[in-house]
Amino acid sequence: MLDIVIKNGTIIDGTGTMGYVADVGIKGEYICKVHDEIKDEAKEYIDAKGFIVSPGFIDAHGHSDFTIFINNFGESKIRQGITTEVVGNCGFTAGPITAEHKDDQLQYLANTIVLSDEMREKWNWESQKSFLDYSSRNGMSFNLAPLVGHGMIRVGVMGFEQRRPTHDEMDRMKALLKRELDNGFYGLSTAFQYEPGNFIEMDEIAELCKLVKEYDGIYTIHMRDEGKDLIPCVKHAIAIARKTRARIQISHLKATYKPNWGKVNEAIALIDDAYNDGLDVGFDVYPYTAFGSGLIDLVPPWAKKDGPKEMVNLLMDERARRRAVMDMKDGIKDWETIMVCDDWDECVKIALLKSEKNKKYEGMTIKEIAKDMQCSPYEAVIQLLIDEDASVKCIYFAMCEEDLINIMRHCRACFGTDGRACATYGELSKGSVHPRYYGTYPRIFGRYVREKKVLTLEEAVKKSTSLPAERFHIQKRGAVKEGYFADITIFDQDKIIDTATFKNPHQYPQGIEYVIVNGKVVINRDAHTGRLPGVVLQKKTG
Repeated sequence: MLDIVIKNGTIIDGTGTMGYVADVGIKGEYICKVHDEIKDEAKEYIDAKGFIVSPGFIDAHGHSDFTIFINNFGESKIRQGITTEVVGNCGFTAGPITAEHKDDQLQYLANTIVLSDEMREKWNWESQKSFLDYSSRNGMSFNLAPLVGHGMIRVGVMGFEQRRPTHDEMDRMKALLKRELDNGFYGLSTAFQYEPGNFIEMDEIAELCKLVKEYDGIYTIHMRDEGKDLIPCVKHAIAIARKTRARIQISHLKATYKPNWGKVNEAIALIDDAYNDGLDVGFDVYPYTAFGSGLIDLVPPWAKKDGPKEMVNLLMDERARRRAVMDMKDGIKDWETIMVCDDWDECVKIALLKSEKNKKYEGMTIKEIAKDMQCSPYEAVIQLLIDEDASVKCIYFAMCEEDLINIMRHCRACFGTDGRACATYGELSKGSVHPRYYGTYPRIFGRYVREKKVLTLEEAVKKSTSLPAERFHIQKRGAVKEGYFADITIFDQDKIIDTATFKNPHQYPQGIEYVIVNGKVVINRDAHTGRLPGVVLQKKTG
């Protein structure tokens, strides 16, 4: 007897081939039959007539490791059809924490997570694996495929020192990385945009990538700049691939700020040339024209070179504060921000704050906040960073849809959310988060497949399933095939759409009918079943 039989659905199997009507049989964790008509008895039947039966979506770039430990139901992700998420991106992971640099590491994390004093005290994860083991101790709605963050490793060994590591320090970094790779992690992530990533040199990268390559892992890159210097940064990523021969993934490819719109075409051409030369360089993208980051991005580089904590102390000095405001207004060489735009203060929206006194500013633009504070927008930015210990999450409206479509259409573009799991209730319902946390995949299939016809259904499914599985070497997932894990998303092609907006982001999408993870139904129509079959995946080596 089978556990589940999915009847009469149109199967889009994830490989890019045309859909066909058939049944799918599930036994235990696996797909055991795909056939025109399955006559075996089953414990449960799902009538998928008129619906699309797809592999579960694989989020190629997520950050739910920073919320699953709070709420392991992960509803904003599972309810949009995600069954596996690649986490540990952009150099940020919860561990490994080192005793000698814990304070530096927690300051480093301020750009991605708001930690209470109580949480900071307990944040002692000796490895990223120990953190994920804790987060998944009671199960999860979906699987995690983990990377470890280079930033966390480097700050853990060297703090924010701007220099080459010594031989001993390099060995310590490699030992921390090796431990995570031995635990089955899929690779290493780096953010060149943030300290300490923005001052590391090629030799250090090459040493770490050599180890990643030995494990057949992947090295993901949040580039130093995605605007004025987009092209040099793409060339830098390609140079890493050429020097190390490691597999390289450029995270959330985009061109930010209006003067740079259109540069993505040259960036894609460079990536194609590298690929044709035998270099394994890929990229991912999310379907929105706004990105999320920290408010700290708006502070001149000189002010934050020693880390967020020292930056806050520095900005409390009146002379340093005046200098920072002047540089924010006039700009400085080799530093580009959204402040190059005339209406920049209307294009930056506060998403999440730590202190109760400033909670009223969540969801407001810098222009609105400056008016309330009765100061300039530059001074409002600095005051918020001081008040919040530099831990302020924002949304930046900075890209154009033509660029987005050109990236999405590329044959090797994987889809991802660049978001974390949230919920419409409890702790994770707070803040004005980016709507991609809730709506990425329904938006792809509703807006860009059904409405705009940017992609075919088969292409969009492939970019959401088998392509990221292949890219990250996630085995036996990403396709509706016999012998594969039963991670399946069933959706209504005519109704699937995102409902989350920038004004009201905490809304689940429409049109996702069922989501099955490791053979268990997690989403049944509009309800979470309470089942938590998701696991932390381990990459097979050797």
